[in-house]
Amino acid sequence: MNVQRKEVHGWRKWFAFLRNRCPRCGQGRIFAGQFQMNDPCPVCGLIFQREEGYFLGSMYFGYMFGCLFIGGGFFLLSWLLPTWNDYAIVGVIVGVYLLLVPFVFRRSRSSWIYFDRWGCLGDVSDGAYEKAAKLNAQHD
Repeated sequence: MNVQRKEVHGWRKWFAFLRNRCPRCGQGRIFAGQFQMNDPCPVCGLIFQREEGYFLGSMYFGYMFGCLFIGGGFFLLSWLLPTWNDYAIVGVIVGVYLLLVPFVFRRSRSSWIYFDRWGCLGDVSDGAYEKAAKLNAQHD
């Protein structure tokens, strides 16, 4: 892991966000597998989980994505399929949403990381673990 401090900006940052890449370097993958995360970034060393309970805020993004999908899907299918029962429409939408849960999980976590980095661009809000890791890296 080479420690570089080159930040991505502008359209490259949006492209990195859409590809679930590191918000600092834009190259390292946030996820190592379907649900397993890389921590830290394999390219620049950014620690994604700053402290225990850090990803609690990603639940707000997951809730928002779920409400938009289920609510928007209900109104869209009600308009497209006016003869269907409302319960059948809700059942179809919830069934499709359950298939999308891994995508929502990944998207909500990466959205939270980007939102947090947007709110605090520097390393001022680093957690104790991240600060200790930086000190250990300086001594090595």
